[in-house]
Amino acid sequence: MSVIPPSAASLRVAVLFVATTLLSGCASLLGTQPTEPASEAQLTAWESHSKELESMTDWAFGGRAAVRSGVTGGSVQLEWTQVGAVTSLELSGPFDTGHLAMTGTPSHMLLTDGNGNRRVTDDPEALLEEQTGWRIPLATLPRWLRGLPSDSLAALSTGDYRLDDQGRLVTFIDEGWEVEYARYQDVGRLTLPHFVELTNEGMRIRIVVDSWDTGQSRR
Repeated sequence: MSVIPPSAASLRVAVLFVATTLLSGCASLLGTQPTEPASEAQLTAWESHSKELESMTDWAFGGRAAVRSGVTGGSVQLEWTQVGAVTSLELSGPFDTGHLAMTGTPSHMLLTDGNGNRRVTDDPEALLEEQTGWRIPLATLPRWLRGLPSDSLAALSTGDYRLDDQGRLVTFIDEGWEVEYARYQDVGRLTLPHFVELTNEGMRIRIVVDSWDTGQSRR
């Protein structure tokens, strides 16, 4: 019995099918598959969990961060104190002076370097990038660090976030950043992030929170 060789057109179709299948598999491995909408139980748990987080207006933590921007990066020790809208942040790392401190609000901050030089700025994120080479979202970090989006969960598209069974955010996309929580920790009656990773256009920030102080843990 003679074998009919496949035509060039049929070969192209077969190759396209295999390539499409492989690409679909790669997309799944990379975690780019569509996110399942949160269930009613998860959303109910989120409502309770987020109310607890929103009640945290005064808090502090100590930890470490690894930052990479393109081919450059470094590790820093950090101390963060938040009192309402006022942030006090201290960074110790591979800077010219080895230490930076920032105090103020997202629209107005005082930066002090390790030599005692001071600068006041109306654009803290730009000044911090000038000093470190890193673009860090200072305005939204106070919420992201607690496990909250910059606005409400309802403001995010349903495919842009994922909740776990306890109603805590696992990952979400907000203001161009992808935020992921690899682990949470119990702090008194609260559950707060232990490991946070933020990525955006070549920037990657990995933050490990060694210790939280919310005041509530001592109640």
